[in-house]
Amino acid sequence: MTITEIRVGASRTINLGNFESLRIEASVAIALAEGDDPAKAKAAVQPELRQLLEETYRAQHKPKAPANPPESGFKAPAAEPEY
Repeated sequence: MTITEIRVGASRTINLGNFESLRIEASVAIALAEGDDPAKAKAAVQPELRQLLEETYRAQHKPKAPANPPESGFKAPAAEPEY
């Protein structure tokens, strides 16, 4: 039996809080030529699969505004302590 194609996939469910979650899935198909090493082919597409998952997360996840926005007098912490 000769392997002619491999599919590599991954999914991740991310808890967003307040009983909400986001599930992202991605997969990559690899066509193998005669004599190709399936293990090397799988390893070669792992970075592409990870990048696809990251891009999908960024495209689909919209951060929510803070529940309690700071008051107008809010001052961000100084880089160095004030004396």
